[in-house]
Amino acid sequence: MRGGDAIIHALEKEGVEYITGFAGGGETPLWPALRASQSIKVFSARHERLGVEIADGYARATGKVGVALTGTGPGATNALTGIAGAFADNIPVLLLMGQHPLASMGKEIQQEVPSSIFDSFVKWKGTFSRVEDIPAIMRRAFTTLRSGSPGPVVLEMPQDVLSMEAPDDVLNYEPVGPGRRAAADSAEIEKAADILVNATFPILNLGGGVLSAEAWDEARELAELLSMPVATTLVGKGVFPENHPLSLGGGVYPRSKYASGQALHINRKADAVLAVGNSFRLPNGTDGRPIPSGVKLIHINADPADLNKIYQADVAILADAKLALRDLIDAVRDRLGPGRGGIKEEVVADIQQAKAKWLGEWESIFTDESTPTNGYRVVHDLMQVVDLDRTIAIHDAGGSRGYLAPFWEANKPRNYIGMGGMAAMGWSMGAAVGAKLGRPDHLVIHVIGDASFGMTGMEIETAARMGLSTLTVLLNNGGTGGGLMSMDRPNMAPPAMAELGGNFSQLAKALGAYSERVEQPAELTGAFRRAIQATESGQAAMVEVMIKPMGTPILPDDWGL
Repeated sequence: MRGGDAIIHALEKEGVEYITGFAGGGETPLWPALRASQSIKVFSARHERLGVEIADGYARATGKVGVALTGTGPGATNALTGIAGAFADNIPVLLLMGQHPLASMGKEIQQEVPSSIFDSFVKWKGTFSRVEDIPAIMRRAFTTLRSGSPGPVVLEMPQDVLSMEAPDDVLNYEPVGPGRRAAADSAEIEKAADILVNATFPILNLGGGVLSAEAWDEARELAELLSMPVATTLVGKGVFPENHPLSLGGGVYPRSKYASGQALHINRKADAVLAVGNSFRLPNGTDGRPIPSGVKLIHINADPADLNKIYQADVAILADAKLALRDLIDAVRDRLGPGRGGIKEEVVADIQQAKAKWLGEWESIFTDESTPTNGYRVVHDLMQVVDLDRTIAIHDAGGSRGYLAPFWEANKPRNYIGMGGMAAMGWSMGAAVGAKLGRPDHLVIHVIGDASFGMTGMEIETAARMGLSTLTVLLNNGGTGGGLMSMDRPNMAPPAMAELGGNFSQLAKALGAYSERVEQPAELTGAFRRAIQATESGQAAMVEVMIKPMGTPILPDDWGL
């Protein structure tokens, strides 16, 4: 067996179904086995970065490992942004990096780029330096991808090693199976249970670690047991149903960007906070303000680097979210006794009153009839025409995230795909293709700005070519929103750095997608319905909406008092 064949053999055994990327240097030894594979489909993105981000979206939508492929030199540097985004949000993406022969490395030959460019943005990186080592490296890669706190892995593939042969029994591969998970220390669970049971107003915050551990049932059980209001991070949005009476939407403790009004209101009342699977990342996860004295913090995370990073926890638990929450539920039930616990009407009433007040303050913006319309009206009207239980919504960077994240109702895990750790403009183009690849029975919608689409919009051709019927909602305000709103200030970027142009609906149509351009708010609902109908017939679609620049939601510190 050749080395390249052995790699594909291992990927098949691990259940990999798709590899995305771009054909380039160093990949040639893989092609014979990929051509012959009955279980792996490989296809080209328009750019190496988007190949990684397709794998990223696939991983977020399914919980499986996403796999991408890149060639030498510029292919690797192009892929770096995608890997950095996966690393920032703890997403299990495997990148197969083509490389020059071992004997040529270090001689500054054309397109030589060392795999060390990824060192700061991977959970682990390996190099195939001997053909006999391929099975061991593949085992380590998949164990790393699936165990503990997820993250990307890069495997460097020198072309000569992949072209070498070894006996079949040496290169044979057996899958490593599910990831390994760490249980919590029992003494720490007991401390945490004491704090929660004795608290007057405990709250629960959930991050992406709850998604990756598939711990949503345990989170809900504990929340209902102790009547804990629940808020999520951007990456964790949807892990707790936002139509649940205890849901606060987004906005973890003590205060985070894109927080709902009800989260800000409830956070002020908390005397105990259980944070699970979140990293308190600045500035979206928290604005950095201190936790008030007298408020106890319990932090559960599978990554030791996230514990005590921003806030010192009263109880810091290094463990898998699912295992730790199950132990914590058992400990809480022991303390409460039979038949005790449950949702308290007064807590629900407090949440609902604050939510009604918050949404009421936005109603005039949601229904604004002026032209051009605003991004909040676009999202509001879009929600009226979709089946939320059969839709995956994805935000992009900048304004589109602010328009979508606070107000979209996500009621099932992985029916909302959020990012925030790196926030590369245009990320949602690839993520939407990957999500549709993994969940073809769902309508996949992503909301993106015109500046972001200008960076990655050609990927709509990939969706059209591959029969992946995504729906792109493009918000066109004629440039970069923040730049447009501040370009008259002498200390900000001049107009030439903020103003952009283009009719992108024409471009989408030329690339094979159904497309409309909307300029009047009254036309939004009809355009969305026609676009959704096009996706149901198997066609990628885009609705470009002309909007005015508007800021993302910012609520005053005294909101709700």
